[in-house]
Amino acid sequence: MTLVIIGANPKVARAAGTLPVDVVHVQAPGAAPLDAGTPTVLVHDFRDPATFPAFVDLVLAPLGVAAVVSLSEPGLEPAALAAARLKATGTPPEVVRATRDKLAMRRVLARRAPHLNLAFAAGDDPDAVAALFAAHPRVVAKPVDGSGSTSVTLLHRGEGLPADRRTSATIVEQFATGAEFSVEALSRGGSHTVMGIAEKGTGDGFVEVSHMMPPPSLGPERRRAVERAVGELLDALDITDGPSHTEVKVDGDRVTVIETHNRLGGDGIADLVRLTTGADWRRAALGWAVGVGPERDGSAPVAAAASVFLTAPAGRVTSVAPRPAPRHAEIVEWEVTARPGDEVPPLRSSADRLGMAVLTAPSTAACARAVDELTSAHVIRTGPLPPAPGAAGTGPVSGTPGTTRTGAASETPGTTRTGPGAVTAASAATEVPRPRKASA
Repeated sequence: MTLVIIGANPKVARAAGTLPVDVVHVQAPGAAPLDAGTPTVLVHDFRDPATFPAFVDLVLAPLGVAAVVSLSEPGLEPAALAAARLKATGTPPEVVRATRDKLAMRRVLARRAPHLNLAFAAGDDPDAVAALFAAHPRVVAKPVDGSGSTSVTLLHRGEGLPADRRTSATIVEQFATGAEFSVEALSRGGSHTVMGIAEKGTGDGFVEVSHMMPPPSLGPERRRAVERAVGELLDALDITDGPSHTEVKVDGDRVTVIETHNRLGGDGIADLVRLTTGADWRRAALGWAVGVGPERDGSAPVAAAASVFLTAPAGRVTSVAPRPAPRHAEIVEWEVTARPGDEVPPLRSSADRLGMAVLTAPSTAACARAVDELTSAHVIRTGPLPPAPGAAGTGPVSGTPGTTRTGAASETPGTTRTGPGAVTAASAATEVPRPRKASA
């Protein structure tokens, strides 16, 4: 039995390596390398709709593929397309599209689960946008197919929708009040099991700076309400099998859906599930397609865990402090991507974060204190940027801090095989920014 995984990162590939099936990875050119010794890896731009169907037919079909999955946002629709073309197990393309297209999801909820929905309008519908502003003091504009908090903007009544957002690529929604939570669920045959719920912390805008599991402010009754709401959402979108990551807001007794995805959550949430339940969420999120259910890894669950993201004011990095030792928790994972001299942009998306810590604590209260301590620690300090040099051609590639060029060569254009018995190949140079967003 062969499982194809589209767009894995190293952690996902390691989880896949524990499954009792043959695994084939399809990676985009320039993607972060998987661990040495990872079985068959094919390199092809699965985001290219002009070439990917032929790749599926000519390269994947002869492998006798049983299932095709992805746990990465760019890989979700290609995985669905490949599964459909190969008549393999996977999530149907129309279901994936309804989760990735936020306007389509809102329209489905308006018909099938209006109690979970927000008032909304398409960016290119001026009458609906005007009515939304008239009815609500605050609205949110965001890309229809966005992720990672990119280009999410809060607008107040009287401001109106900026001209460049008045397109079909934008959705405008009523601003939802309340605390925000991320819900990880696994569906099997239309039955939904919640694997974990994390409480989300954000900065001044919408960018996430922490996730705590279990959620400190969600009591048993409201937790049941959240679980019930997520089940109703998944039913409305016809998600019957596989993982899901749903973001909701809870205000009093009301649960409102912000968005959902047919994958697990990023930002280290899979690690929080493992730490607090003992279940390998990455493995389960892949294994459902080949009949492998959730299994505990044998470790003792901790009472609470959190992922915390390091940020700093825009400017030039002047110093990076050593790894701290929180009084109320233990740091089990620590990564800082910023270095002295790096340019730090304003915090506008997840990609602008500068590092990440995963910590464990003996209670949810201790976890919350440790998160507060770490987010206020000023691990990374910045100073003003010097005046821009007048000479052309200076600075990083594309003007993006930390950008490097990588590439690989390919015997067959667009396709590279690595691993045992593989053909070494290369493709055109691809710009790859230093990673700052934690993936699944």
